[in-house]
Amino acid sequence: MDSRNPFSPKMEIGSSSKQPTEIGSSSSSPPRLPHKPNSTSSELLLQEKMNSRNPFSPKMEIGSSPKQPEDIGSSRSVDAQIGSSSNQPRDVGSSRSSVAEIGSLDSNQPRLGQTITDPDTKDTYLLNLEIGSFSNGHCPVYRAKFFKYFYDVGKSLPYGYVTLKIINMNLHDHEFHLIRRQSHTRLTYRQNPNIIRCKKTFMAANLFCICLPYMSEGSLRSILSTRPEKKLPENFIPVVLREVLVGLRDELHIFYTPTLHKSLSAGDIFIDIHSYTKEMWIKLAFQVSAYDSEPPNCNGEQASSFLNPKSISIWGAAPEVFESENEDNRGAKSDIWLLGITALELVYGNLPVKNRRDLNYIINKIREKKKFPKSLEKMMIKRDKKLKKVMDLVKRKKRVFSREFEEMVLACLRENPDDRPTADELLKTPFFSDIERFKQFVLN
Repeated sequence: MDSRNPFSPKMEIGSSSKQPTEIGSSSSSPPRLPHKPNSTSSELLLQEKMNSRNPFSPKMEIGSSPKQPEDIGSSRSVDAQIGSSSNQPRDVGSSRSSVAEIGSLDSNQPRLGQTITDPDTKDTYLLNLEIGSFSNGHCPVYRAKFFKYFYDVGKSLPYGYVTLKIINMNLHDHEFHLIRRQSHTRLTYRQNPNIIRCKKTFMAANLFCICLPYMSEGSLRSILSTRPEKKLPENFIPVVLREVLVGLRDELHIFYTPTLHKSLSAGDIFIDIHSYTKEMWIKLAFQVSAYDSEPPNCNGEQASSFLNPKSISIWGAAPEVFESENEDNRGAKSDIWLLGITALELVYGNLPVKNRRDLNYIINKIREKKKFPKSLEKMMIKRDKKLKKVMDLVKRKKRVFSREFEEMVLACLRENPDDRPTADELLKTPFFSDIERFKQFVLN
């Protein structure tokens, strides 16, 4: 099982009957504009936004099992011991002095097979598979076998798998401080199963470790990247988006001043399937729990011609966000806009846009027609007056997608944020959902 492809959408079969204690971005790779359009004012703004983009995408956390290890997530730093070594201890910006040691390594970079021990709890993590990255691919994310230390018996026992994000503070000091701030973001005290939480952070010499729940199937974007059409059948989309909306409604958008996700996309929606019970969880990564779980070149040749989907929350942001440098313009309804963009990404696969002007054309066209085309690429070709005769031959009379789905997306993509529905209002929309068939889609 340790040889499992880290980017395979298949579930992990070999874990124990007890779900691992879930210890709960990907940050997106730096956005770039592969195609250089004419320098219109809106596109210059897009270029400026993407160049200054935060290296971390605030991904949502993916759900936790009923049994959780201690929820630590505290502001104090906890040093950890890696392996066994006589190297000099090093204090790393903690509120109290404690020892951390690095075991017999030529460099401070973590390696597969390396064991990391948290001396405060004596819990141990064995790195056995690299499953993703964040901070433009410079910081690794691992699946780690978790050994929980039981003081009453005086030994560690295997407790399933967790996800471990690791930052080398000597190389990525900015990312360290950013992630540390994100780990203290205010969330509700109750454990919402729809959001992936950071459960523990600790330090080991110059390594800062973030523990998250292990999501066996990775992100929905990584799953779709392995499918020929790279898109999700419409009747599965309500199954996914319902769980996202519940997370927004019950966890992020509940305060008078709501906590905003800001980067919602298919790369932030993670899937976990229990190896024995086959129970499935769909969860949203948020800030510290976000990372890229898809392969580096999962978009194939399209990555060279269309805008990178990993930065879709930047070039696909709501108008009040994209057209303004004022962060105060962003609100909960900006997340709802991104939900609509995510629905388009899921139903069509990668959006064939080379600049913001292309995206605006697509949105305005579906608003005008109130009917979604079968192919966005063909619609863009028609706009450019190419293959016009071919397009005339494929004119359709019937809807490709259901009216309910189209109305939901159009409601999310209303220009005025005040006109967009809330997460709770969207949840009252009757969607067709078949969770059992969706599970088979993920597995097969």
